[in-house]
Amino acid sequence: MSATNSLHYQLCCEAAKWLHRRKHDYKKCQNKPCHKGEFCRHCLRFKYVAVELNTYCTEQTDVWGYDGNTTAVIEVKTSHTDFLNDSKKWWRGEESKECGLQAGMLRWYLCPSGVISADELPSGWGLLYWDGKNIEHVVAPTLFENTLKSDIRILYSLLRRENFPQKIFNYRGTNTTIKPKTIIDYDDMKPLDSDISKIVSEHLFDIV
Repeated sequence: MSATNSLHYQLCCEAAKWLHRRKHDYKKCQNKPCHKGEFCRHCLRFKYVAVELNTYCTEQTDVWGYDGNTTAVIEVKTSHTDFLNDSKKWWRGEESKECGLQAGMLRWYLCPSGVISADELPSGWGLLYWDGKNIEHVVAPTLFENTLKSDIRILYSLLRRENFPQKIFNYRGTNTTIKPKTIIDYDDMKPLDSDISKIVSEHLFDIV
């Protein structure tokens, strides 16, 4: 976890705002199709966003977001060396991928303008630039698969930290309790039990 007054933390906060505040311009999309050849995902707005959330046994992300359908990760890099070292993390390897412990269906790197070039990006990752005031969308990401295990652990960590109630949620408005005696009264079964025992004893030797 970075220091509160560091550039890294400041960019994490800006990345969180970028994920959370963006809105889909439906009228623009309906009237004029996107001119870009690739789906930039810029229309997505992530309702739940966490900054530098440390979660047990899963990827420790700088920024993680969820929009009800898609999860996103933004990794902040303030230097080129930091970016190169990122590829050495266990979370970036094939083993973590096979285990489903990589987070984020969409993934971006955010850095000061020019620190990372587009041709250096790992496959599928997007790129964001910080110019000192605003975030610029440079490269669009593509969807990653097999992130469910990690994303659910992060979401559960958020629910626990926010004291989300641990209970049964029943949205039908009423609870129904089925009692055994409403199905078969136990007293009515006693004669049946005795009859069965009598029949078995009478034909026991026939069975043998």
